[in-house]
Amino acid sequence: MEGYVITQEDIVKLSEVFSEIRQHLDNFMKNRDFKMSNPQIFTFLIYAPISLAIASDGKVDEKEIKLLEKITKNIDVNSTVDLDLLNLLAAAEEPADIMLNEEFNMRIDAEILFLSRNIDKYEDDIINALKKFLEIDKTDSETSLSKTLSMWFDYVIERNAGRDKEQELKKVEEYKKRIGLI
Repeated sequence: MEGYVITQEDIVKLSEVFSEIRQHLDNFMKNRDFKMSNPQIFTFLIYAPISLAIASDGKVDEKEIKLLEKITKNIDVNSTVDLDLLNLLAAAEEPADIMLNEEFNMRIDAEILFLSRNIDKYEDDIINALKKFLEIDKTDSETSLSKTLSMWFDYVIERNAGRDKEQELKKVEEYKKRIGLI
């Protein structure tokens, strides 16, 4: 992305994508009483598959909470979104009353846990947001959004599958299909 010139077309497309993502996340953000910046939404959606994978068996137990805590303890917007991407995301429209990155970084683990425990209420919205999110993925590299999202699903299931492993794997495969990862 280095040396990439941001065109007006890029800005319009990103603004449309993030506007639609915000619509999908609106109910969740209203219920949780916060608004995210584009880089925060980017970061949130990178880690959202963790919630889906953890909730794939219909419950959140202590083992899953410990795994979630391990994964989310070091989430930071600035380490997730590099400067080139930050410049690109900053060009897209966003609301004025967004939370500070420091607040987001402190809340993200609680928000992922809340989402895991309440996935039945937000599942369609999160899946639709993730599906829309993939529209900004212009690469097929190992660091592509689709590979990153798939990696989180696989990581959680490998470390967490319980007694109903087949059922959990089936649910994760369903999620991946609905998002467009497979």
